[in-house]
Order: sequence, then C-alpha cells, then structure tokens
Amino acid sequence: MGRLSEMFKFIDLISPGETVLVEYSSPNYTLDFMVLLLKRYADERGYPFVVDDHLDTLHIINEHLRFFGVRGIFDDAIVLKTGGVINVGKVVERINLESEAAIYLKRYEEASAKVFSELQNSVNVVIGIEKLFAFVRDYRSFYEIMARIHKFLGNRRRRAFYFMDKNVCSRLPIDPLPELEKIASTLIDVRFEGNRLVGMINKSPDIRMIGWEVEVPVEEMFKA
Repeated sequence: MGRLSEMFKFIDLISPGETVLVEYSSPNYTLDFMVLLLKRYADERGYPFVVDDHLDTLHIINEHLRFFGVRGIFDDAIVLKTGGVINVGKVVERINLESEAAIYLKRYEEASAKVFSELQNSVNVVIGIEKLFAFVRDYRSFYEIMARIHKFLGNRRRRAFYFMDKNVCSRLPIDPLPELEKIASTLIDVRFEGNRLVGMINKSPDIRMIGWEVEVPVEEMFKA
C-alpha cells in the first residue's frame, strides 16, 4: 500500500470501538504527519475528528505543520483539552490536571462521555498522554489511569488512536507501553523513512493483517 486512498481503505478496516495504539520514536515529524493523516481521513469520510489534547500538544503539531504549508487544518476539530494554555480547534471541554489521579479521571470521564454522547463514527486521536504519565509516581495512580483507558475500549461511537513516543515512555517512572499494548485491539509501530510513513501491524483482531506493512508518501497528505 502506498497511496493516500489506499491508506484510507486500510483505516476503514479498523472497526468502531477499537483502541489503536500507535507507537513511534522521536525526534522527527512522525506524530505530526500521523495526526494530519487521520484528519485528512476524517474529512474525506465525513467523520467527526476529536482530539484529546494533553498539555498543548496539538498546538505544537499545528505549528509544525505550518512550516510545511498546512494551515487551519484543525480549525473544526473537536478538542477535549487537559492542561495547557493555548487553544487550537473547537475546545468543547477543559479538564484541569489534579494532584489526585482519581479526581482528574472522574472529571475527564464526565467530559468525555458528554462529548461522545453527541457523536457517531468519530475519529479520536489521543496525543501528549506521555506527559500525563510523567506525573504518575505510584502504581495505584498508574493502574487507575489504565482502568479508565480500558473502560473506553468497545465504545462504538469512536475509533481511538493513542499515540505514544517510545523514547519518552522508556524514561518515565513507570513505562505505560506494556499495559497499553495489552489493552489495545490494534498495535501499529510507525517509523519515518525518507519521505514516507511506514507502519507495521503487530496486533489486530483481523489475523490476516498481522505482519502487514502499510506506507504513504508524506507529500500525498500535503496535496489532499
């Protein structure tokens, strides 16, 4: 697979209710281009695009993409914002970071339920969540967060894509990747090669897809 339309057909195979874990390594523009790819997909299919934005990560992506000539792409995105001070897109809910994980998670769950109750077939990207785990110092708080992520699995109002930087996760007090890999229904390892995004499917409910490599030239996304 190499063209944008073929990549969109691959994303079509991901079922509503799935939790997709997308692992990548910094420093490069993999995260920026992957989020752009999913926004192009949502626009092409007419699906709502929802961003869980932790600590201004969407602002960073938005500004990076400006250097590539992509402007205003997230103006109509529905945004649930945790922490941070710079708004991008339509911020419909704002959740403050709390010292107690249970308090934060309760507020996040209420805000998330309100947003998704009004949507169908949404494409939900979760970005900057590594920054949230950086505040976690004990296993009780860690597993409280994991329990909430687990609870969203199977919510057919959304297809969720959790983006996790492997380099950052390996330096956290508690690495969340092993537990997230268990929860995820689909696991994709994405790398940036030359002018292409290349993804290896390491886990999928469609057994035929395990071991597939999918790729798309980045220039295709700029022209969409």
